[in-house]
Amino acid sequence: MGPNGGDGPPGQPGGLGQPGAVGDKGEAGEGGDPGSPGESGPQGGKGDIGEKGESGASGAAGPPGKKGRPGEDGPKGNMGAIGFPGDPGPRGEAGTPGVDGIPGEKGDGGESGNPGLPGPSGEPGPNGPPGRRGQLGPAGKEGRQGEKGGKGERGTEGIVGKTGPVGAQGSPGKPGSEGMRGIPGPAGEPGLLGPPGQTGPPGPMGPGGLPGLKGDSGSKGDKGHGGLIGLIGPPGEMGEKGDRGPPGIQGVPGPKGDPGSVGPYGPNGPPGPNGLAGSLGQKGSKGAPGPIGMRGDPGQQGPPGPPGRPAQAVQPLPYEAYDTTRKRRRHSESLQGDDADIDYMADGMEEIYATLGSLKTEIEQMRWPAGTKESPARTCKELQMCHPNYKDGEYWIDPNQGCNRDAIKVFCNFTSGGETCLHPDKKFESVKVAAWSKETPGDWYSTFKRGKKFQYIDADGNPVHVVQMTFLKLLSAVGRQNLTYNCQQSVAWYDMSKGNHEQSVKLRADNEEVLSHSRTPQIQALYDGCQLRKGAERTVLEINTYKVEHLPLRDVAVSDFGDSNQKFGFELGPVCFNG
Repeated sequence: MGPNGGDGPPGQPGGLGQPGAVGDKGEAGEGGDPGSPGESGPQGGKGDIGEKGESGASGAAGPPGKKGRPGEDGPKGNMGAIGFPGDPGPRGEAGTPGVDGIPGEKGDGGESGNPGLPGPSGEPGPNGPPGRRGQLGPAGKEGRQGEKGGKGERGTEGIVGKTGPVGAQGSPGKPGSEGMRGIPGPAGEPGLLGPPGQTGPPGPMGPGGLPGLKGDSGSKGDKGHGGLIGLIGPPGEMGEKGDRGPPGIQGVPGPKGDPGSVGPYGPNGPPGPNGLAGSLGQKGSKGAPGPIGMRGDPGQQGPPGPPGRPAQAVQPLPYEAYDTTRKRRRHSESLQGDDADIDYMADGMEEIYATLGSLKTEIEQMRWPAGTKESPARTCKELQMCHPNYKDGEYWIDPNQGCNRDAIKVFCNFTSGGETCLHPDKKFESVKVAAWSKETPGDWYSTFKRGKKFQYIDADGNPVHVVQMTFLKLLSAVGRQNLTYNCQQSVAWYDMSKGNHEQSVKLRADNEEVLSHSRTPQIQALYDGCQLRKGAERTVLEINTYKVEHLPLRDVAVSDFGDSNQKFGFELGPVCFNG
């Protein structure tokens, strides 16, 4: 078979293909330019009369006409067009009265004129003959424009106008459906080279190339940031002994070594400071602390004993390792008989022992308060727990702790389980029986002329500060207080004659709450002699409550007094807290 021949000449154009299917209707084209006006059509017929239009503006007044002779009455003509009103002419001579004409239509109301002077009343004249019809009066003002009339009937269709100019090209219609494929034409000549296509995605990574030659060394870079602090390395070997440095900070005492052999007795020195307390013996009664003695002179230093066994090494912290090294150096120096260093150590240890002794004393006072001004307890209950053999009496307490300068002296009732008791001011311990004739029944005692709210003092007569009172109540679980009502034919609690408590006394609590028989079941009458209203008697009321915020009592209100034979007074007892 021979080789393929070259391309032949292009063939003749193919025949016309069959028409395609009808496409969809295109969108409506834009409106064309308006055509030229057509010829005017024939005049249309007379339209219906429109509604009366609104009145136009008044025209200028015409000149007055000459007075004509009165003509004979002619037939009534059609109403002429309404003329423009003329200027008023000169007043003519009065004519003979004419015949009464037909009453005209009511004209528009004129503007009100100024009132004229009243004329003299004339005598009625005789009835005259009927006069002739008068002349047609002047035309009235033009009426207002009438309202818009309704739409008229459609006129006859006019002559068709001339054809307007061709309008602008409309927008292309929607594409029609695809026609049938035509017969393929002859192959065309190769086209021009098209533009380069878009860059394709990167291909897979090729195999690594051979290592290149070593490049030149670069320039020196900037100094980097400081690195993190490295871990502490293990302690190095002991170096050679250095020069003696200045005295360092006193280190933590090391563990006590084994006792060395007893050296020869030295000469007796002056009494030294008190030694450390020995082991705790059997608990005895607490004595009052004695005064702190003067510090004695240090005794002479005895010769150093033989070295004890070395302490076991413990993995040290950095500061401890440094401190241990100092101790080793100090120990080695002591072995070499450095007397100055021994004296320094003795003075330092002496101060440490004195400080530890003072701290131990303070801690013991906090753990075992003695109830004194220098060593107060928080409450009497705490004092009883530390010293169960204490007797009832006055002791010092400091409920808010801290500095003992604000401590208060109270009565401790250990017989009742360690109650802390505060007494009221002397003015309220006993209020004398009186008629109180100028006071109103039911008012609070603090509103009386000689009255005042109840105040409380410590055992030395000083007012108790509100802070100490608040802390005392916070440290307590229960509180109690008595009030003795001294009466003369006056009810305090129960009224035997009426069989109720309507006239019982009321008490005001420390938190301003009102305490009464109906609201406070914690109030009990230990003895009620006033219920009979016979002579001088007394009633003892006690409040014993877990609501310690109610105590101490601050005021009292009495209702049953005011008659000539009625009197009352009262005695306020101490308030006691426990818990």
